[in-house]
Amino acid sequence: MGLSRSLSIGTSSLRAHQQKFDVISNNLANASTVGYKSNRANFEEQFNQIYTRGRKPNETSGFGVGGKNPLQMGLGVKLGSIQQNMQQGVIETTERPLDLAMAGEGFFIYNQNGIQQYSRAGAISRDLGGNFVDSSTGAFLQGYNVMVDANGKIMRDSSGNSILSGTLNNVQISNDVISPPHQTEKVSMTGNLNSNSATGDTRRTSMNIYDNVGGVHTLEYIFTKTANANEFSLSATLDGNAVVLPTTDSTIKFNADGTLATPQAITLNSGEMNTLLGVGVFDATTNINIELAPANQLISGITNYSMPNSASFSNQDGYTMGTLEDLTVDDRGQVWGAFTNGKSEVLGQVAVAQFQNQEGLVRAGDNMFVVSPNSGYPQIGTAGDIFQSTSIKANALEQSNVDIATQFTDMISTQRAFEAASRTITVSDTMLQEINNLKR
Repeated sequence: MGLSRSLSIGTSSLRAHQQKFDVISNNLANASTVGYKSNRANFEEQFNQIYTRGRKPNETSGFGVGGKNPLQMGLGVKLGSIQQNMQQGVIETTERPLDLAMAGEGFFIYNQNGIQQYSRAGAISRDLGGNFVDSSTGAFLQGYNVMVDANGKIMRDSSGNSILSGTLNNVQISNDVISPPHQTEKVSMTGNLNSNSATGDTRRTSMNIYDNVGGVHTLEYIFTKTANANEFSLSATLDGNAVVLPTTDSTIKFNADGTLATPQAITLNSGEMNTLLGVGVFDATTNINIELAPANQLISGITNYSMPNSASFSNQDGYTMGTLEDLTVDDRGQVWGAFTNGKSEVLGQVAVAQFQNQEGLVRAGDNMFVVSPNSGYPQIGTAGDIFQSTSIKANALEQSNVDIATQFTDMISTQRAFEAASRTITVSDTMLQEINNLKR
């Protein structure tokens, strides 16, 4: 029966618009889901019934007939694709240092039960073992950890910075990680020794320095004006014990313009300090260098001007052991630990995955995606280094990119199209009823 075709076409429209409405409903349901990416339903016509394929013109010298187009009848509509919108969502600040948002392309990498998954959601927590995990699923966040030696100590480069492993693994920072002590190697001095000082006048200054195991010792310098112009003698004590200085270092001489002449620096021998203290707490292979005239010309060092005495120790690079106090993440995804000794250092780095076709990823639920045949395999790197246009924002979460106004507009147009399709079915039924009534 010919009219049954219009019923089938109307039914296909009802089915397609119901599926589109399902997509809209899911978008609205996830309008507040962290890292959610909206979907869009795309329709395409179903197959056509072809009655004739047309013909070309048949004309000679002005006689004949022209061409005819194909004669074909459409047979409805179907859902062609559901397209994922991977555009950046709004980044909203939070108060949690381990809330992470990704600005730019890329995904956080998680491992759940041995399966690698990808997500834009970065609500991270630390579990009992110090692992960084997704707060919702417990999936392990992937990245790079610091390398440790056979004794469990963090390995460092020549600059003293921690070395990160190149192997992707669960990001793990234990609560009992420590910042080991560092022996003082360099001490800086600044200030003035009064050029008008009388013979025998003294200036005392002291500072705490640290040994190889983080022990604290008091180093004191005593400057005494000699009878010679522009000259002071120097003596030193360590924890109240007199330190024997080399002859060349025991006399401080200034130029006529008040600038320091000699010595520019004084070296304290660690082995001799161990002897002085009666215990080998200082690394005998590392001496302590006292800079009287720092290389940085913006810092004057010791001077001999007609000003009050102010010469003093200004800085030293040693410190005691520190325990982990806080964690923060920078734009490169590096996890910085702040320690009770005032030091901070990198303890790990969050990895980033990018795809050739990110819209081809398959949704796995729980805000997670997995690879598909058309997404390609992930390229794994780090924000700012490998992926220079990508950065990671701490104390922030990426919100859903669902535009509620657009979804409501689509909802209205979908409802109207559904109503129109329903009307075609109703009218087709009426026409069929009229045909059945012809027999009467």
